[in-house]
Amino acid sequence: MYLSPTFLKTIKYAAIAMAALMLAGIATVMFLARNTNEDITGVVAPALLITILSGATAFVASVLERRAKKTRLI
Repeated sequence: MYLSPTFLKTIKYAAIAMAALMLAGIATVMFLARNTNEDITGVVAPALLITILSGATAFVASVLERRAKKTRLI
């Protein structure tokens, strides 16, 4: 199966945007809960998982995009 570099670039940038939004959300939740005695682990842990998975997706899409560009030139 062949994936176009344009499609992989779109996936890469979407994953980067998702990770950035999740990090902003985590920072906001931590800021709002800084002086309370509430446990925010239930919110932050899944958000961190999504952030890590988005970063991994962006990395894989970047590698595949580079490979697709090289094979297209040959």
